[in-house]
Amino acid sequence: MKAARYYGLQDVRCEEVPKPACGPDDVLIKVSYAGICGSDLHIYNKGMFIQNIPETMGHEFVGVIQEVGAHVTGFAPGEAVIANPMVPCGQCASCRQGSYNTCESLGFIGEVRPGCFGQFIAIGPETLIKVPPEADQRQVALTEPLAVALNICRRANFQPEDRVALIGVGPIGLLTILAAKALYGVQDITAVDLSQVRLELAKQAGASNTCSRLPEQSEFDKVIEAAGQPVTFQTAVEHVKANGFLYVVSIFEKEFTFDINALVAKQATLVGCNVYTRENLEEAVAAISQGKVDVSPIISRIFPLDQCSEAFQLLNSQDKSVAKVLFQP
Repeated sequence: MKAARYYGLQDVRCEEVPKPACGPDDVLIKVSYAGICGSDLHIYNKGMFIQNIPETMGHEFVGVIQEVGAHVTGFAPGEAVIANPMVPCGQCASCRQGSYNTCESLGFIGEVRPGCFGQFIAIGPETLIKVPPEADQRQVALTEPLAVALNICRRANFQPEDRVALIGVGPIGLLTILAAKALYGVQDITAVDLSQVRLELAKQAGASNTCSRLPEQSEFDKVIEAAGQPVTFQTAVEHVKANGFLYVVSIFEKEFTFDINALVAKQATLVGCNVYTRENLEEAVAAISQGKVDVSPIISRIFPLDQCSEAFQLLNSQDKSVAKVLFQP
């Protein structure tokens, strides 16, 4: 089968690899669509997270079951599914409490074991979540990033009257705007980004205001940092109001320093948001399948696997008109 494989920094190749075998405890899935995540770009540029080289990348996907192992019950060929791609250790304090997204050594498929950037993937049934047969699989491919957004929304406990600033209008930022407005009724959302194209997407997603730079002295009840740059984090600190909340979802590639006294003086609460829970994934499948959230405007391009190098180069370029890129194996 074809697969997009990581060979080193900015070196992703499409090549033929053996089709995975369906063991007695596995489910073999034909991948319909798979999405390139921001963390895939961290792998591409910095080699972060990856444990094996070469490795089949990718952890966001939707597909159709082709075969079930002899020990598997509850699933059948022809059913559409997504998977929880997290690979927790199962032994640390967080895992023992069921908080798998805060596992001390959390990994993902595509990083610590073969991922979904291939025509087929074999995976355990305990990770799978069924998708309604009538659902648009192209949109369902965004279940995993929408689950990230839903985790942000839950941790923020959004209320309709909140004044929210969202800094960084990439796919996670756009999905957070969509979810905050459609599912939580938030009306006052200011989106901040340097790309005018992405700000237009933010308007389509439901942002009430957009800007490339927040006005001086403007303050917000809740600020979401989704850009992952020292300057954007500092901007978030400056614009959260006294007794407000700052939510950080980004992965920062470099260490940096900031003035903690600014947060102390404001008595602001700094909150980390790390990926999602299985409940978030289930909620995301339902929201997309039931039409509560329309993620289609965020899908910019769809590539075949043999153009994986071009897809990564596009996302890594200065062209910020592209939001979400999918593979269609």
